[in-house]
Amino acid sequence: MMMFFWVVLAIFVGLQAYIRLAPAPAGRWELGAVDKAPGDYPSEGGFIAVRDLDNDGSAFLQNFDTAMLELPRTERVETGSDQALYVTRSGFWGFPDYTSAAVTQVEGTDHSRAVISGRLRFGRSDLGVNRKRLQKVLAQAGV
Repeated sequence: MMMFFWVVLAIFVGLQAYIRLAPAPAGRWELGAVDKAPGDYPSEGGFIAVRDLDNDGSAFLQNFDTAMLELPRTERVETGSDQALYVTRSGFWGFPDYTSAAVTQVEGTDHSRAVISGRLRFGRSDLGVNRKRLQKVLAQAGV
């Protein structure tokens, strides 16, 4: 009986270590070209929000960055001139959810388009967590 306990404990510790330490290259989470119209696009494991902006989007990215970093257990993984990547971990298990925010210029206009994607790293369903998080952050960022 004691051996069973130690085996279960070892499996639990191993899973925890894998969840928290598994490599997740930033390139895997970068947003490619997204040709969706402005709106909300829920999926089984995440959520995409597309918003039109009246300017070049730099102010939006700064406001979005501030709002994301105010969230508990969230850190910036990478940032560039037109894209940023964040990881937010769940409280107990530490499951990572990745959020990418990118701004691109809309051809032929002085407007830009923001594409924000939140998705889970492990599993299939996020139970709407990414949608709630992104809607909160977008409201704080003013879009």
